[in-house]
Order: sequence, then structure tokens, then C-alpha cells
Amino acid sequence: MPQAESVRVRSISENVTRELPLEEYLAGVLAGEASIENEIEALKAQAVVSRTFALKNPGRHAQEGYDFCSTTHCQRFVLAKTKSARNAAARRAVEETVGEILQDQSRQVVDAYFHAACGGVTANIETLWGAPAPPYLRGVRDDFCATMPHRRWNQTISAADLLRALQSDERANVGAKLDSITVSKRDATGRAEMITVDGARRRTLRGWDFKLIVGRALGWQMIKSSRFEVARAGGDFVFRGSGFGHGLGLCQEGAHVMARRGMNYRQILNHYFPGARSTRATSERFSTRSPIREALVEAIYRPPEGGTTNRNKTLSSEHFRAIFPSSAGARAAESALRILESARADLLRRLEKASLRIAEPSPFEIVIHATTADFIAATGQSGWAAGAARGRRIELQPLGLLNRRGILATTLRHELAHAVIEVLSDGRAPRWLAEGLAIHVAGEGRSLARIEIKNKLAREELERKLARTASAAAMRELYALAYREVRALIQAEGEPSVWRRAAKFKESSKAGDGSDLAGN
Repeated sequence: MPQAESVRVRSISENVTRELPLEEYLAGVLAGEASIENEIEALKAQAVVSRTFALKNPGRHAQEGYDFCSTTHCQRFVLAKTKSARNAAARRAVEETVGEILQDQSRQVVDAYFHAACGGVTANIETLWGAPAPPYLRGVRDDFCATMPHRRWNQTISAADLLRALQSDERANVGAKLDSITVSKRDATGRAEMITVDGARRRTLRGWDFKLIVGRALGWQMIKSSRFEVARAGGDFVFRGSGFGHGLGLCQEGAHVMARRGMNYRQILNHYFPGARSTRATSERFSTRSPIREALVEAIYRPPEGGTTNRNKTLSSEHFRAIFPSSAGARAAESALRILESARADLLRRLEKASLRIAEPSPFEIVIHATTADFIAATGQSGWAAGAARGRRIELQPLGLLNRRGILATTLRHELAHAVIEVLSDGRAPRWLAEGLAIHVAGEGRSLARIEIKNKLAREELERKLARTASAAAMRELYALAYREVRALIQAEGEPSVWRRAAKFKESSKAGDGSDLAGN
């Protein structure tokens, strides 16, 4: 079967794309990501993790014409031109682990993450990013990095600087003043799961989102991880924390200490990825001239339901173009397109009854992500979101995940309804109206109608809360409220009138935020 024997990596600093054999690419990744590591067993552990990541996420930048960039968005990559001792160690680590990857108990390639320092406990991906947590990403205690540089850190940031940073993102914007920052919920790994920020108004957001918002505005070194405490000190806020990075998977500082104490790379991997196992698919030695053997590639790329690789493919129907990883399977993509075509026909009938039409200058673009982490990175949504629509582009969690949750068809109908509403209203329809109408069209109302509503909200308050939903439970309650608002309108004036309401926002000066939140 035809397989990619190399990867295309884009050097951002040089503005150059190179095509390299996989193992040569990995040598460059170790030169970038583990440049100060001098313990060979820690380097070998890094090689296995980086190889697993590369083979789990091919085509990460497919739309730009390459697989990976050279920054931390993918994996840092430095072309290993010189014959230094460090480059030689990186090549040795790649050579001595050639073909080794991490697989879970179902023999599927794991989501392999690594970071500089965990601070004592690695992170749980569910409480960190809101993504489903496989056993190997739920966090493990790590005493090995206790003596390393990032075990403890302190940072003082002025209230004025923090306020400026928070004002840069609506999720954290407290208005003209900043009074307090509180860790309102901490997870079992010690990380700030939820942060409450008080000022002219109150904002509650994920601890990781808070870290990113501050980092983008003030620099990534300011708050090194989401494992911190914070206190006000006059005109400043003092952060005291531990760890550096997201904390998922391999802790590089801990791996260094484990290797220094005589543990081998497989023991290191077993510690940081419990339940996963290192599988050696081939004994072929590292060579810049040799292709990856077919047996290795077949073992690594084997998807759950048949197919060959995770490289992105495209498939089109009359009104939709799907971009999907081959692990999703062409049949699954075809099925999704059939559901979308049927949903489109239903929406056009609804619009016709309201004497409305939408322009369709080009097909709707459907992007199906290979992993929840990819979906989060691409959309900025939480892991419990099923999809996101922006204009004529719909992004989805992995189809297999949506199918297992029993929400594939409703998610497709929901997100297409959002896309149509956004086109119809030029993105001006308020969230409560867009969400409630999408829920109605998707047929999700019956399950949401059973949710007990603790507090009825005015539409303005509902709109505000929908813009910064903090959890899946809160989201469902808000969606139930939005659906009840729209259902009451439909009962009072008929569905065609509600569609015309949405269309009127295109010419209206009412500034409803038309950006989409995900399906149920």
C-alpha cells in the first residue's frame, strides 16, 4: 500500500519547507526539544514520545502544504547540520529506538505529550483542557523532578499589566478595574482548574485559558504553568507555582533524573504513560537513506476501522467538501456528507416557508479532526464541545468519538444550522437565538427540555453567560434556557417568523455576537 516515507517540515525562521525521512526529522526534533539533555535514556524516551506524536498527527498543517512546523505548536525542530556531541547523542537516541512507539491497550497509537516540568504531579487532560482522559493522561505523581529548576517559581505582576492582559480576551475581560484573582476550583493534580476574576464585572474561566491569555499579552515566562497560587500584594499580584508547561505526559526534568538514577527509557515511559506500552515494530537501524519499512508504517498508522494513514484526505458531495484524516475512514466521511446534504435540504425548506434564501457561492467546508487535542487547538473550544461553525466552515471532533456518544447526526445538523444562521444574519444573530434555533432544527430539544432550570435568566444575562460557558453541565443548562426561549417564540408566532427574526439582524444595529459555540 502507498505510504508516506518522509515528512514535510516547515522551518518558520528560515521560511523553508524540507522533506525528510521520519527518523532524520526526529533527530532535528530532539536537537530542538531536548538540546540540554545529556542522559541517553532520557533522550531515548523523548525519541519514542516524539515519534509517536509525529505518527499520530501527520498532515497537521496539510492546508499549508506541509506536515509540521518547527515551533512548539507541533514540535520544535532544528536541522542538525553539525557533528556536535549533542547532535550525535540525539541521532543515537533515534537510532536505538527506531520504530518504537507508544500504544494503548487497544493497540492504538496514544496521544503523546511532553513538557519541561510537571511540578510534582503530571496533568489530567480532562481537568486541564476539558478533553476525554484516557488512562495514560490522568496524571501521575512525580517526585523525580523535586530537585530540578522549575520545581518552584514566583512571579510578581502589576495589577495594571494583568488588567491589560485580561482586557485582551472577552473570556477574562473584567472591565475598567481589577480587584481580585481567585483559584475557585483546583483539580486533583494541584492545578488551577477554574479561575474567578473580579473587577468591574466577574469572569470565570479555565486555569489553562487564564495562563494562555496572560502569556499572549505579557510573555510566556510570566506564569509558567497552571499549577499556582495567587495573592494580591498592594498594586501587584504574586503568583507562586511549580512546573513549566501544560504538564501532560512526559516530564522532561523528571525523565532526566530517572535516567541519571539508572532507569532505562522504557521504565521512564511506563511511569509517565501508565497502561501504555512501547512497541518496537521493526529492528531497522536509523539511516537517512533508507525508507521506513512498510511493516513499521503499517503498524503505526493502522486506524481503528481500517484504512491506511492519518494523513488528511478530502471528499466532496454536491454542497459540501470534507477534509478528514484517513483514520476516520472514507465510509464515515461519506455518511457524514449524506447527513449534511439531508440537513441542508431540510433547512432550505424551512427558509422557503419564511420566504428567505441564502447565497451559496461555494461548498460548505467540513473539517474533521483526528483527535480532541487537534480540535481544541484549532477552535479554542473546550474538549466537551462537539463541533464549531464559523461562517461556511464547520469543525468537528473525531467522528468515531461523536458516534460513540450517540450525537453524530444531531451534531452535524446543529452545526449546519449554525452555519446557515450565521450566513443569514451576517453573524449578528444573538447567541441565545442561534443556539435555541439550532437545537430546535437538530432535534435536541426533547433531551434539553428535561433539564431542571435553577434560575431563569433574562435574555441579556443568558447572552452574556453563553459567551463564556465554564463547564459541560453549565453549557447544557444554558442551552436548555436558549431552547426554551426559542420554543416559546415558535409557539407564539410560528417557526418562519423566528427565522425572519434571525435574518433581520443582518441589517440591524443590534450587536449580537454570531460566533459559534459547539454542539451538545
